Amino acid sequence: MLKNLLPLLVLILFIAACKKETGPKTTKINQAQGTIKVDWGDTITISGQNLPAQVSVFFDKVSSQVISSNGQQIRCVVPYFNTNPTVSVTVIYGADTVKLNNYATLNAPVITSFTPTQALGDTVIINGDHFENTGLLVTFGSVQSTVIYGSKKMLKVIVPDGIQSTHTTISVKSQLQTVAATSNFVLLEPVITSITPSAFIGNVVTIKGKYFHPLGPFQLLLDNKPANFEIQDDGTITFKVPYQAYPRRKTTITLKLLDYTITYPVDLIIKDNWVLVKQGIPFEPYNATPLAVGSDVYVIAPIISPSNNQFYLWHFNPADFSWTAVGTQLSFTNGNICTGTCGNKIYLYNITGPDTFYEFDPATSNWTAKAGFIGPPRYNPIMFSISGNLYLGSGQHVVNGQIQSVADWYMYTPGNDQWSRVADMLAGFNSSYPMTSAQAVVINNIAYVVCGGWFFDYKYDPANNTWSPMQNMLEPRVNAGVVVYNQKLYTLEGTVVQNVGNPNRNLFKYDPVADQWQYLPFSMDPYGAELNIAFTTGGKIYMVSYDTYGSINNLYEGLSLP
Repeated sequence: MLKNLLPLLVLILFIAACKKETGPKTTKINQAQGTIKVDWGDTITISGQNLPAQVSVFFDKVSSQVISSNGQQIRCVVPYFNTNPTVSVTVIYGADTVKLNNYATLNAPVITSFTPTQALGDTVIINGDHFENTGLLVTFGSVQSTVIYGSKKMLKVIVPDGIQSTHTTISVKSQLQTVAATSNFVLLEPVITSITPSAFIGNVVTIKGKYFHPLGPFQLLLDNKPANFEIQDDGTITFKVPYQAYPRRKTTITLKLLDYTITYPVDLIIKDNWVLVKQGIPFEPYNATPLAVGSDVYVIAPIISPSNNQFYLWHFNPADFSWTAVGTQLSFTNGNICTGTCGNKIYLYNITGPDTFYEFDPATSNWTAKAGFIGPPRYNPIMFSISGNLYLGSGQHVVNGQIQSVADWYMYTPGNDQWSRVADMLAGFNSSYPMTSAQAVVINNIAYVVCGGWFFDYKYDPANNTWSPMQNMLEPRVNAGVVVYNQKLYTLEGTVVQNVGNPNRNLFKYDPVADQWQYLPFSMDPYGAELNIAFTTGGKIYMVSYDTYGSINNLYEGLSLP
């Protein structure tokens, strides 16, 4: 009986064993010890037991691509998440969710080397690791660079135009983290190899060199004044010579790039005959007369001020083109005056009394009242000197409240401090054509009085005490500069009268021998101011050019007149 029960017992035990083996199995995710280091796009493995084939994996809240799940391992791709470098990973299968806290940490970028020095716009190679194109940012200091090539271990970037320092730090931001190079990047200093040696104002000058860049933060300076320019390419800069003061008749070219300053050792020569040498004259030159005492030049004029009635004697220094007030304010005048010189002393006619005539001695710097003018008081007369004697006349005076032109003239002899009357400017003088605020020059002991308000000009011969008309001016002008050069009379600029003439014709020459005026098509003043006073000293011609609004008040120097 027991023998028959044995097979039945074996069968029961076998069935029980089989039921035990086919019972439910437990699914488990292995927790990592610490965090794992990853790059975006890496394939990682999550280990476990009895893992189903259908699983979902999230890095933070970003879904990952699951490559496979074989029960023991889940292979998935690290997605591009943008929260923090360290994230938790969530595995979902069926109704179960497993969270692996702080499971993955992105690798920080590493810079191992880079091109240490380049010019603006050049390519810099950065070597290292963990460079990812997504979210990649390369900066030079605080300025973003353009990445033209990227791989995990190498970047090629452009030195940015807006770089703010010649010595700066390269930083790379990748995988939500930023690393800075341990040494500075150094911008190449530009080099000037040559310049156009000479040019006229307005001409184009070319600077040749290297390490220029069209969009870089360059500055061009001419005698430390900013100038407009164009960078044609990495080796060429061009600019037009601007209208500005060139007191040395040449200018130093300086190129600046951030804290680099490159000065070319040879100056650019300014070829113009007429050059602006000083901007801003301290006095108001309207109706002033330059006075030559020996080699010195003086002007009596009011200092620029709201009232314009504080008169000074000004001395010109051709070494630096400065004007210096001599002594104190001329307290004896504050209005209409006329000045002249006999060659060693200066004289001033003042319409207001009590004294009307004064002498200044440069040797003593003293003003002395002299014998009063014996003619009728007048506004805007003319004064000149021949053989040490002073002649004063013409202008305008007031009769019964009306302004009338006058033609009477008088001679002052400094030796005996006396006045005497000489011939009138013109017999049968017509007051409709005044000779007022004119300019006078002397050539071979003959005085020439011009620019008095209309076409008519006159010359005076003291030997015969006679006035005679000159050939009429081609265009009537006032407030022109008048000088003698090579025994010819020149008028410079000036204002046309009653719109008779062309204001763009600014230079006329009078030949005393031929008694003939000639217009000279010769450019003088690029700023176009019409009002001028002019003088010569040291073989050069000078012109104070101004306007009635006070916006232009400049000194020009000319080397010659045609």
